[in-house]
Amino acid sequence: MTAPGEQTDKPCCVGCGAPFLCGAAAGLVSCWCMDKPALGVAPESAGRCYCPVCLEKRLIATARQSAPAT
Repeated sequence: MTAPGEQTDKPCCVGCGAPFLCGAAAGLVSCWCMDKPALGVAPESAGRCYCPVCLEKRLIATARQSAPAT
């Protein structure tokens, strides 16, 4: 039996395949990603999520794409 906050099988990032801590999967009240802007795609709990590094890269790329051209 695992305690809240402990995961036996960490989810893997859909971007790079690295394992990472998903707060929702770990039974925590929230996840680190909830403090980040939304990408416009609903994540699946402990499923098709991005690790912190890949999520940051996606957020930067999304911001660049939506920035007005000068």
